[in-house]
Amino acid sequence: MKRNYKTGFLELSVVLISTLLVNAASAQVFTVDTLMKNGNRNNRVNLVYLSDGYTAAQLNNYISNATGINNSLFAQSPFSEYKNFFNSFAVRVPSSESGAKHPGTASDESSSGGQPVANPNNYFGSTFDYFNIHRLLVPVNTSAIVSVLASNLPDYDQAFVVVNSPYYGGSGGFVATSSIHTDANEVAFHEIGHSFSNLADEYWAGDSYAAEKPNMTQNSNPATIKWVRWYGNNGIGIYPYGSTGTAATWFHPHQNCKMQFLGVPFCSVCTERFVDRIHVLVNMVDDHLPSATSFTLSNKNNVDLSVTRLNTASSTISVNWYLNGSATPFETTSDNVSIPYSSFNIGNNTVTAEVIDATLLSRSYLPAAGYVERITWTISNPAVLPVRLLNFSGMVNDQNEGVLNWQVEEAGDLKKFELEKSEDGVNFNTLAAMAKQQGRVAYSYTDGDLFIPATYYRLKVYDIDGSYFYSNVIMLRNAREKFSYKVYQLPEAHQYRLSCTLEKSTPVQIFITDASGRKVYQKNFGNVSGRLNEDIDLSKNATGIYFMNIQIGSGKYTAQLIAR
Repeated sequence: MKRNYKTGFLELSVVLISTLLVNAASAQVFTVDTLMKNGNRNNRVNLVYLSDGYTAAQLNNYISNATGINNSLFAQSPFSEYKNFFNSFAVRVPSSESGAKHPGTASDESSSGGQPVANPNNYFGSTFDYFNIHRLLVPVNTSAIVSVLASNLPDYDQAFVVVNSPYYGGSGGFVATSSIHTDANEVAFHEIGHSFSNLADEYWAGDSYAAEKPNMTQNSNPATIKWVRWYGNNGIGIYPYGSTGTAATWFHPHQNCKMQFLGVPFCSVCTERFVDRIHVLVNMVDDHLPSATSFTLSNKNNVDLSVTRLNTASSTISVNWYLNGSATPFETTSDNVSIPYSSFNIGNNTVTAEVIDATLLSRSYLPAAGYVERITWTISNPAVLPVRLLNFSGMVNDQNEGVLNWQVEEAGDLKKFELEKSEDGVNFNTLAAMAKQQGRVAYSYTDGDLFIPATYYRLKVYDIDGSYFYSNVIMLRNAREKFSYKVYQLPEAHQYRLSCTLEKSTPVQIFITDASGRKVYQKNFGNVSGRLNEDIDLSKNATGIYFMNIQIGSGKYTAQLIAR
């Protein structure tokens, strides 16, 4: 049976605006269950479920409820196609008392199905009757949500609160929310549409909720409508929300979309918006080798290049390889290529791996081509290769030292080596110089001071006439000193939070500058181990763009801050 929704994203915008940062001392760490893991969190959409109204004894029920929602979500399009692009986690947040609040004061209280008035002490304050609408179920303690996310899974992309109530209700906004009513899965998908993709309801919720959204507009011209590429296909048209008043001046794209009814699919316009959001958050290329995208040939061996890419359930993602700007790819079926030395011109050459998602679920990015990401290597081929470097490689040993090894074919015209080191793979400094040793072709060097989180090395090989060339660049990851960080922002309030998790005592400091480079804030935290949550209030400063410069050990990172 179809059911109209009565919840919407805009109903929660006020809640988001009023959110305040909480003191780090109030943060709590809870058990986090992994429901689905498809890759590193730094290149996946991280979906995080939070429990509300579940007592400690009921948390296993919560995991079962969250798992059911998650399994159903990824059985539906477009989540089923892009499942590999997601991770899902469930944070076990215990409440003192079970259930959701229900004041019994909504103007449509007759729709509650006999739900009794209740005021349990739940963790996030989830309550029915929000904005005087019974089924609008909202976790009002947003500061607690921010704190729990920052302390337990700060690199989340979308949060979802599961409320332990059998009555129908939900909401979208800063977080998506649903009860565990029998329609909970369908409600969850609808609310994810609001929260994750900023989709509008496709029923008329009232004049105050009208706004330009991917699936809502006041433009009724078929030639310029924002979903023009879908117009006339798959039931997509220009449908007024109503026949009179303001509703008659606003339009949605479909008559039977999940943003209007339970139990039906998302329409093509809404599906496309989901796919757009997924591609914004996730790079189709997980890794590529060599990691350095600029290097000089040191021998006449084949040059091996590769990409590690994600794919959709329907295998719509492919890779094309191009050499020196050719419009015709030389390889279209493999993620790995081995290019003969004879294919390279003297001087600079380029090899491009073009990764394309040609999904038919979207027409917004590059029609008839799909979503495209490119990696280009610039490969210099010197006119003369006087010294043939056979290999240059490295590893991290049990003492967390970088061990570098290289070998030349013969000493011949070799003069010396310079081993160079870098934090970012771009700016290198000399680490050590080694003269040629007569008759020796294999060399090694051990570096006991690895950068955080990784160190880059390259070899500079000198000929006896003073000419030189560079080896490939290799990257060694620090095996011991691991960390993660995230910066939260409330641009309207000009308030921010830096959240770090460090597995080993590491010095941390920050300073913030305005767009002109003037320093407006600075703090040195000394050595930090475990979690660090620092709230920063710059509300006395002018609006504009600021930059938070973060130094964790020897690693330097920058986050842009927006003050409205």
